[in-house]
Amino acid sequence: MGDISPTLSAIEFQLWPASGLVDRWIHHIGGRSRRRSQGGKTSMSTVYSESGRDDQPLILIVDDDLSFVRMITHIAQNAGFRTTSAADGHTGLAIAEKYTPNVILLDVDIPDMNGFDVCREIKTRLTTADIPVIFVTGADRTDPLVEQCFAIGANDIIGKPISKVDVLARLRVVLREQQLRDAYRKLALEDPFTTLANRRQLFLTITESLMMSRRDQSESVLLIADIDALMVANDRHGYDLGDELILTFARLVKRICGADARGARLGGDELAIVLRNSSREAGLALADRLRQTFAAIAFDASTSPKHFSACFGLASYRGESPDFSADDFLRQADTALFAAKQLGRNRLVAFWQLDPNNLPEIAPGKRHGRTRTRRKTDRSFVGVPTADPQTAASPPAEPGT
Repeated sequence: MGDISPTLSAIEFQLWPASGLVDRWIHHIGGRSRRRSQGGKTSMSTVYSESGRDDQPLILIVDDDLSFVRMITHIAQNAGFRTTSAADGHTGLAIAEKYTPNVILLDVDIPDMNGFDVCREIKTRLTTADIPVIFVTGADRTDPLVEQCFAIGANDIIGKPISKVDVLARLRVVLREQQLRDAYRKLALEDPFTTLANRRQLFLTITESLMMSRRDQSESVLLIADIDALMVANDRHGYDLGDELILTFARLVKRICGADARGARLGGDELAIVLRNSSREAGLALADRLRQTFAAIAFDASTSPKHFSACFGLASYRGESPDFSADDFLRQADTALFAAKQLGRNRLVAFWQLDPNNLPEIAPGKRHGRTRTRRKTDRSFVGVPTADPQTAASPPAEPGT
């Protein structure tokens, strides 16, 4: 979390108009600062430097009181924290969105947005909702203002005037609580075998992606992959090989997927990838790359190296129906996967390529989650079997079975 490096572009901070204070500004992240005038305001562009290690927690200070920011910066950096700051709410939100700090110290009274509005916005954004927020206020602990801070999601409150002991103690407690929450979340949402997201996290990711598509009119693509004849490979070559096939495919997913892709283990030998802000063409290209790369890997099976393959099913969503759910998305991708399996091994089929009037019949119950689709010998429902004619013409890889 909170990785700030010299290669990142500088963020503009709207700072204090008193130029003398700016001149005495402590370079709070160990970088260089330069002043310039913008319409009567004094702003500062922060040039990030390599000071501080990436494994040190990043503290975002949102406050327009320069002397307070200087004090907190000095205390935090001497205690082994990295710090960055913003003098107004909108800048603070932009930094939080981009760099995901470990903790946000937020003043109640700041320009352009009050601290309550900033906190509400932080807690409603998916990318920042889990960041702990500590309010900084001069209000007495019995003041109703304090109750309001906790009511909107604050993790703690630091009173002014501050003390070094109080600041560090509260930072460390909040960070420790966050570490425990992260550990529990990992146990709940990560597949322990592949370290990909598990089925529960996959549903959350799909739901988030669908919401984003509806909001931004962007396209989401869902890909489901299934290793061909895995049970036969297990029977002939042993379960260690089957495990290696799944792990290798999972590592391949991690390596090939970009920043807007999320890989997950749906169950057994089925893996899924969610592409946010993507396109059908990008989804087909990614699936075909995975298909070809996996089929080219030689595995040590019994007496000689063997090649194995996988089939892929894709679906896309462009915000057409507001009622379209994660289950609907999975059902479409799974239907395409079933169509690919019916063609043989090492195949790729997209749901939008199928004839909507002649789709494969789905057995009652959920297919995703290991309930199998009813197998049909009639393959006439298949529209376009692969991503392109060249792919369709290529012979399927024969797994070591």
